[in-house]
Amino acid sequence: MGDPVLVVLDDDADAPTPQDPAPSVRRRWWIAVLVVVALALVAAQVVADARERARVTAVGRLPGVLAPQPDPPRVAWQVDDDTVDVVVVGRDLVEERIAADGTMTLTARDVATGAERWTVPVLGAPTVPLAEDTTRYGLQCADGPGLPGRLVCLAHDATSVSTPDGQGAGASTTRSAPATSATVVVVDLGDGEVRERHGADEGGAVAAALEVVGDQVVLAAPLDDGTTAWALDPATGAERWRVHAETGFGGGWLRWGAEVRVVPVGDEAVAVLGAGAVLLDASDGTATGSAGTLATVLGARPDGSALVVASEGYTRLMGPERDVRLDGGPIPVTVDDGSVPDLALTLSGGLRAWDAATGEMRWRARDVTGTQEALVLGGRVHAHDGYRVSTLDARTGEILWEVTAPELFSPDAAVAGLATDGVLLLVDGLDAPASRAELVAVDPGAGTVRWEADLPDVTSVGTIDGVLAARNPAGTVVLR
Repeated sequence: MGDPVLVVLDDDADAPTPQDPAPSVRRRWWIAVLVVVALALVAAQVVADARERARVTAVGRLPGVLAPQPDPPRVAWQVDDDTVDVVVVGRDLVEERIAADGTMTLTARDVATGAERWTVPVLGAPTVPLAEDTTRYGLQCADGPGLPGRLVCLAHDATSVSTPDGQGAGASTTRSAPATSATVVVVDLGDGEVRERHGADEGGAVAAALEVVGDQVVLAAPLDDGTTAWALDPATGAERWRVHAETGFGGGWLRWGAEVRVVPVGDEAVAVLGAGAVLLDASDGTATGSAGTLATVLGARPDGSALVVASEGYTRLMGPERDVRLDGGPIPVTVDDGSVPDLALTLSGGLRAWDAATGEMRWRARDVTGTQEALVLGGRVHAHDGYRVSTLDARTGEILWEVTAPELFSPDAAVAGLATDGVLLLVDGLDAPASRAELVAVDPGAGTVRWEADLPDVTSVGTIDGVLAARNPAGTVVLR
């Protein structure tokens, strides 16, 4: 008899073999990780989108920045024929109008539709009617954050006369009769009511220019030996200060007051321009700097830190806290969003970038020459030379992309200007042989065309206080 065999009986033959639980746990862990990563990416995108919206909103408040232009604009409405200038305040475009008989009025219109909101007279026609070839031109308006809800205008009675000069059909010279009186008018932007009127012609000084500087109005009057400048309280008309600015001959030689300008430099300083320029402390009129008669003033820097002066091959930044000299001629910068602080641009052996506070050169782009205009947006410098648009890294000067006028427009067109709504770069072109303007929107990051506008009969395109405008045979029109 053999050895006994041990038999093990299994009551559950189909029971699964026990498994290691680790793979299931690991799968759940990876799913959780993916969910967390996805949520983090979504959150990051939400934050990025919010930051971009905040950036676009902030840029949209800067002077010269257009309303959003996601689609090609069309002619929306026409500005009145007798309009000599406009001021854009919020959603209103205020026309400064001078009729043939010399009457001066202001008309506020909805900037989107052209609907009239109000019209107010500023200066009546002269007692003695103007001659057929004689016109008035002395209407200038300004606004500022220091005077919310108010528009301040200067009206004077100087006239100009156009006469044939014998040099061919259509040629003319202009002579002028100086102003004998001037008035400052303070208008309520809400309803168009004139709230205050103040004389601006005391002591033999008849104002030819004005600007709002902080909470006051600064005026300038041309004299044979310089310029008289003074500040008024717009509410009471009280004179806060009055000085004689050594600007050289201030009366102009084509028409009275033609060379006189007032340029705010932030809220702390103001430049008075005649044949030369003098920088004044806005609080008391004390002179803090001057530029000679051979200098050309481009205006204030976009950040209001200094006056930009071109003089004999160099650029001077003259402000309350700086007086910096840079090699090369200044480049007009229409918009600067401050994404690269204290950036100044000049042209000398290529495009140069400088530290506007210290005068130290940051970079030079030797291949970018002949620059006529630039704007700074999102850490990039967009510049054009009439033929080519170049976009550079504003911190390093590296060229990111370039595009030529024939690539953007018709073969004979040239680049005429740049603008932005904070998102897109708008490039306007001029086809001179065809007397036709063209307009495209470009992605500022890639240089690709986003849209092309169809603007029949438009001969030129530009911006006025951040509003896209154009000229056609009928006159000046607003594009929306």
